[in-house]
Amino acid sequence: MNMWKDIEVENVDGIDKLISEFTISMNAILPYGTMKIRVYKEQSGLFYGITNVQIKRIFDGDFEASLGNGDNEEEALKNTLLRFNEKVNDDYPDLDELGLKEDEIKYVDWSEF
Repeated sequence: MNMWKDIEVENVDGIDKLISEFTISMNAILPYGTMKIRVYKEQSGLFYGITNVQIKRIFDGDFEASLGNGDNEEEALKNTLLRFNEKVNDDYPDLDELGLKEDEIKYVDWSEF
């Protein structure tokens, strides 16, 4: 039963349910070795994932998390990982064996993630 998907309340545009949280090891890229990805399910039935690590974008200096969507939990997780790698490769194509530096990433505060 997915009754939460049928909830309609004035001024509520949508409800997303946290489905899962994953700890991802990326020792070759991340200075602290790991990041988390949370996968949510929307009322519409679509899934999306978001990273707790934000990468400093070269073109504007802002930090940006990676998002990926899909028709199921696994697809959303995989697409989120692919988007993260794309950002790293786009902004840091000459990344050496030491990976990203501490000032090139930012972890989202645990209370906001």
